Amino acid sequence: MFFLFLSTLMIPGEVTLIPNYLTVRSLGWLDTYAGLITPYLATAFGTFLLRQFFLTIPRELEDAARIDGATRRRFLWTIVVPLARPALATLAIYGFLSAWNQYLWPLLVVNSTEMRTVQIGLALLQSQEIVSWGLVMAGVILIILPTAAVFVLGYRHVVRGLTAGAVKG
Repeated sequence: MFFLFLSTLMIPGEVTLIPNYLTVRSLGWLDTYAGLITPYLATAFGTFLLRQFFLTIPRELEDAARIDGATRRRFLWTIVVPLARPALATLAIYGFLSAWNQYLWPLLVVNSTEMRTVQIGLALLQSQEIVSWGLVMAGVILIILPTAAVFVLGYRHVVRGLTAGAVKG
């Protein structure tokens, strides 16, 4: 089942646009935040990343927690989730960046000017007759700021995850 789920990584995202659009339309989520966000909450990449991380957690930790009287839920919240912070931070950064840079999906789902994303707004700054490059570059800087802020806030967790198994000298 995992390999079937993982095989969806080989399907281009553009192929899933029509089924996702039909689902969002049938739920009445056109022009809503739910319609923009929901189709990309659970991805095969996120499942793969978290599965690979959870496979590295030793079974001895669970055995020790069970001996100490911890239930599965307590083991999850007190041991596994704190250990998984680097993987969760990496997934959050990747998910935010991929959602923030979406252009085609918001263009399909959003119809009102109030719900347009920054990528669509940046494209609208360019008209057919004249392009104000100063205005476009100012828009690009404003688009980069949240991306940089998310990376700076999550950088510590990503580095901690990368060096967690390193040998200390």
